[in-house]
Order: sequence, then structure tokens, then C-alpha cells
Amino acid sequence: MINRWFIFLANKYIWPRKADKKNTTKLLSILGLSAGVITLIAVMSIMNGLQLGFINDILEIESYHIRIYNTDDEKGIARTLDNNSAILNYTTFYDTQTLLSGGAARLDPVMVRLVNEKDFKQDKSLINHLGIEEEQIDIDGDFKVIIGAELERVLYASPGETISLISLSGKNFASLRPDTIEFKITGIFQSGYYQYDRNMIFISDMHFSLFEQGGTKEGSSAVKQDTLSQRGDGSSVQGDVSDNSYSNNGKVIGIKLKNRYRDIETVLEIKTNHPNAEIVSWREYNKSFFSALQMEKIVMLLLIVLIFVVIGVNIFNSTKRTVAEKLEDIAVLYAIGAPEKSVRKIFLFEGIIIGLISGSIGVIFGLLIIININEIFMILGNAVTYLFRCVEFIASTVGLLDERFSFTLFPSDYFYLAEIPVRIVLPEVVTIFLFALLSAVLSAYFASKKISVENPAEYLRYE
Repeated sequence: MINRWFIFLANKYIWPRKADKKNTTKLLSILGLSAGVITLIAVMSIMNGLQLGFINDILEIESYHIRIYNTDDEKGIARTLDNNSAILNYTTFYDTQTLLSGGAARLDPVMVRLVNEKDFKQDKSLINHLGIEEEQIDIDGDFKVIIGAELERVLYASPGETISLISLSGKNFASLRPDTIEFKITGIFQSGYYQYDRNMIFISDMHFSLFEQGGTKEGSSAVKQDTLSQRGDGSSVQGDVSDNSYSNNGKVIGIKLKNRYRDIETVLEIKTNHPNAEIVSWREYNKSFFSALQMEKIVMLLLIVLIFVVIGVNIFNSTKRTVAEKLEDIAVLYAIGAPEKSVRKIFLFEGIIIGLISGSIGVIFGLLIIININEIFMILGNAVTYLFRCVEFIASTVGLLDERFSFTLFPSDYFYLAEIPVRIVLPEVVTIFLFALLSAVLSAYFASKKISVENPAEYLRYE
């Protein structure tokens, strides 16, 4: 139980006397522990920003939250999906890989996504992550394509120009021959994820027959558009899905959920009604990549937590030194009847105070830094630029430098980032604070664990 005399004594023991002002051990412990908290918050927030940016782009652009493959009952599945309140929207698409050439007269491998234009426009999260306006989406009709900004740069092809896709036709492998089909560029997207901006294109699913074995350009124009398509409100299905020109092979139903973490129960609900359907959630589809990201985060966390171990050893030695210096005072407490447990609490209280002060300072400054990290880097970049401009001005007077110098910490020529992505996760911030507090408390606990003055009179004899 904490009472007034305990608070009084703890206050006297924690804060140094005037004669001990030169002892800066506690101050260094607080500063070191605060620096560890600031570092860990900054690193974890930036890592979260980078990783979650990748994850969101993958889920919203390429993999969807749930995929259904090779189903024979599209109409029944459509009814099931329409009646499930957890589903935001869904669409049918087909992915294939081929080669294309453009203004640069070179062949580049690309992933082609064939999708219905109406479904494309209704998937708002997809549009947002692609960084394209809904009005710019125009793939319906004759041979239109939307490409990524990086692919546009490589091909030197602008909207309104044409690119050529390679389609293989033939009844068997020996008779395969390439056909070249020209597509008009009607839009450019920029997701911020290089793989998609460089290697992904969107065309209408009416051209599906181009990429079937034996498909031709003429066959593509005859393809029916009776595909599985959901309205934005999830109320109806367009067309007769039981009588379309697709084969089930390679056809995918992509599902977006209102909460992507409800994927497991949603998969079970669909499986209950359609036991023969092949259903994969985003966890399984991206398992290897997401596991690598998780392992990277754990290893980084363990490495930075070593800062707390080092500071904890410093607090341990500081508390042991304080115990050794206060033996006479401890003897007085024993002499007046203070129990050993209460004396240990005084030094444990010191660790708690150090942990609380360090953790609070670290969290406050860590959040301030990470919230304004891009502004801080911009100021640093401007400062370095100004410094080099001064050097440039001096050097130019003697003809050493002729070109203007501009410095940036993340030049676009080398980094595919417009700014540093930051994502603050509150549970992680609280965990880091508790790590700091726990390291200080445990260090103080072990340092004061063996306080023992068996004969107080021996320590007080010469006082």
C-alpha cells in the first residue's frame, strides 16, 4: 500500500541532492529510453506505411479480397453474393499474359486484365488506387486499352495512340501463330506501385476470345457481353450468365468485402451454398508475400528493441549504484522498523518514474516527428540545397561549377515515392510505451531485489 511516508521517501531518493547534481546517470537513462521510443515509433510507422500501401494496392487492384475460380454455377453464386451483406461488390474478370509493342517499337511482357467496363467503374476502391478518374475509363467498344504511367513512359505512347498486343491462335501447340491486334490508348493510370504501373493493362472482356486457344480478332468482335456483372447497390445481375461465350477455364469472380478481415467467415458462407466452388481468400492468395512482410517487421522490431535492453542495463547499474550510496539511509529505515519489502518499493518506484517520463517524452516527440516527417525532410533537403548553392556560388566565381544544384533526399530518378508513407497504429504505440516502462521497472526491480542490511547498527556506528 502506498502511503504518505512512502511518497515522501521515494521523492527524496529519486531526485538527487545538491551535492549529487553532477550525477547525470538518471538523466542519461531518461534520454536514452526516450530516444529508443522515438526511434521505434518512427521506424514502425514508416514500415507500416510502406507495407500497408503495398498490401492495399495488391488487394484492391490485383488480388481482390476473395476469388472464386472455375465455377459451373455462376447464376447461383451471383444470387448468393447479392444476398450477403458483408460483400461490397464483385466482378468477373480474366487475367492473361502476353507481349505488346508501342511507339518505341519494342516488345514488353504485360499482364492483361479483361474486365467489364461497368464493373470497372463500380469498383470505387479500384479506381482510387489506380489514381484514375471514372470519366477516363473507356474500354468498351472496339479495341481500347488503359495502361500504366510507367508503361506509357517506356513505350513513348500517349493517349490516342495505338499499341499492338500479341495473340496466339491455333488448334495445338505446333500450329500456334502470333496475331497482332492494335488497341487505342484511352486512359493512363498511376497507382504508385511500380509493378502495376509498368506491367498491367486493362481491356474489355468482350475481347476474351482473342486469348483463347484458336481465338482471332474476328472472333472477338462476335463475343457476347452477357457477363456476370453486379450493380453498385448489389441489387441485380446483368445478362444471362448461363449462356455466355466464355469458357469457365481461367475465369475469376473477384469479391470486395466491406471488411476484408471477415474473409474467412464469408468464404465459409459461400462454401456452404456452393461446396464445389474453388474459393481463395486474400490471406492464401498472397501468403508468401505477406509472410515475408510480417517477418521483416518482426526482425526489425527485435533489432530496435535491443535499444531498450541496453538502456535497461544502464538503469540497472544506476539503481545498483544508488542502493550502494544509500546504505546508511537504508540502515536508518531498518532501524526505525521499515520492512524490507517497503524499502525495495522505493527503488522500484524510481524505475516506474523513469519509465513513465521516458515513455511519455518518447511517444510525444515520436508522434510529432512522424506526423511531420515529410515536412522535416523537405526542410533538410532545402537546407542542404542552400548550402550547396552557397558553395556553387563561391566555386562559380573561379569557373569550377557551371550547373545549378538541387538536392532532395528521395529523388524521383531512384525512388518510386512521391512522399514517405506513414501509418500510425495505436496498439503498436501503446506497446512501445509499455516496452519502455517495463524495461525501466524490471531493471529497477532486479537491482533492488537483494537489498539486505542485517545489522543496521554496524552502518550507523560512525554516523
